[in-house]
This record gives sequence, C-alpha cells and structure tokens, in this order.
Amino acid sequence: MSDPRGQYQPTPHSAPPHPANPYAQPYAHPYAQPYAHPYAHPAPQPQPQPRPRPVHIPEPAGDERRMCAATVDCALAWGGGIALGLKVLPMLKVGADPVILFLGAVFGLSIANQVLGAWIFRASVGKWMLRMRVVRESDAGRPGFWRLVHRWLVGMTWLPMQPVRGLFGADGDPYEDHCNVRYVRFKDLRRLRHPG
Repeated sequence: MSDPRGQYQPTPHSAPPHPANPYAQPYAHPYAQPYAHPYAHPAPQPQPQPRPRPVHIPEPAGDERRMCAATVDCALAWGGGIALGLKVLPMLKVGADPVILFLGAVFGLSIANQVLGAWIFRASVGKWMLRMRVVRESDAGRPGFWRLVHRWLVGMTWLPMQPVRGLFGADGDPYEDHCNVRYVRFKDLRRLRHPG
C-alpha cells in the first residue's frame, strides 16, 4: 500500500518487492541467442575456390620433322648395334652367337634411346636433335615408363604392319591413337609454359 505522498509502505507480514533481476536475458528463451565470448576468434569464412587453368596442348610436330628424327634414331640403333654386337662384345669374349649379339645390341640401344631417353629427358637422340619432345596427349605432361614401352612396341611393328593397314584401309597414327603420346616442337612447349 502507499501513503498519500506516493511512497510505498510495506504491509506487515508481507515480503518486500523483489528487485529487478540484473541477469535477466534480453530474449524470451535463455538459449535463443548463442553466447559469444568477447575474445573468441570469428569463424573462418569459406574462401572461393580458384578456377582451374585450362590446359593447352601443343600442336603435333610435322611429318617431315618426325621422319627425320626416326631416321636418326634408326641409324643410331643399327650403327651402334653393328659396332657393339660385332666388334666390341666379341673382343670382350662374350660367348654367344654373333647374330644374337648383334640383335641384342640393336634392340638394347633402341630401348635405351626410345624408352629410357624419352622417360628421363622427354626426347630420344633424334628428337632432341630435331628440337622435339614426347608428351602425353591429354595434358602435355611427362609420359610414363610403361606408356613409352607400349609406344616402342607399337613402333617396332609399325613398318611391317603398313601393308596390312593399307589392305584394310586403316586410318590414323598408331602412336597417338593407341599410346596417347604426341611429338611436339620444343618451342611450342615452351611457349605454352610447359616444363620441357
């Protein structure tokens, strides 16, 4: 009750009024708004993902350049095979037939040049002299070892299979169609900023 002056007079045997709760929540529900610590770090915002750069594949080298490189590699394999199989290995007294030594030297030099050379240096001796590189057809990257072995095996059967391919009217290049490799010029590879 209150007196005429407007001041509150407590009623006997009644509890005093409760003061305002200083910890009252400003929201209807105490968990309606999550509590943010004043020193907490803000949640990281997702960053936009960069767009992938388009892959530019150099154009294949010309047929004349490829034929010249193949001629150099063939001359290296046969010339080195003759010298190694018929001259050097007999001097080392390797007990084997000279024909077997000759064929082993020719095929060994061809594998070392066409497979290992292209795998390590991305070019055989002939392609290096003609300023060419061997790349994957999909992304112009370094071809794998077994892909190069496949290409070498297809290349060994390419010349004997030409009459058969002509008889059945087969088109396309077996190197690129079956092995997914491409011979490109070194300057085109550098121009498109691929490591060569």
